[in-house]
Amino acid sequence: MIKKFSLLLLILLFWACSSEPSFDIDDWSKLIDPNFNQQKIVSFYKEKVSHVKEGTPQEIAIYAQMQEALKQGGNNKAIDGKRVKLSGYIVPIDIDGESVSTFLFFPNQAACIHVPASPENQTIFVTAKKGEGIMMEDAYENIIVYGTIKLHHTEAANGTASFIIDDAICKAVPRL
Repeated sequence: MIKKFSLLLLILLFWACSSEPSFDIDDWSKLIDPNFNQQKIVSFYKEKVSHVKEGTPQEIAIYAQMQEALKQGGNNKAIDGKRVKLSGYIVPIDIDGESVSTFLFFPNQAACIHVPASPENQTIFVTAKKGEGIMMEDAYENIIVYGTIKLHHTEAANGTASFIIDDAICKAVPRL
């Protein structure tokens, strides 16, 4: 009986000391107003862009129109103040020594470096908790960010975000 109790106590202690913070939201789609049909807009503009030559002013104009249409989708105001755990990619803004302490955060790698950029409702301005930044060697890998998300429009040189996370805990996803 004592062995079973000790094992149970050990399991509970291990679970309580887990290093992963709790979170309410773990899906980027939750940042978007649930009444907004993003896929319909993206499909519409992908069809339009398929009829023009790549790299032309017409293609650039269509992507700009798509960005404006996506901005109209708005943000999910219900997530303001919620704890999140999101996996994504970064564009560094501020480097503190050998780590990135401030960055724009996106749901997928291509969105952070290619046209079209992620819409504002899929972009988060993140400031890492002191000592919790991303090492430069991991800056282009998949990153997990834990923190409290706030609805706050922010413009940076590299993009515009509808949300911020201050004092974030950031971890690089282990490479396989």
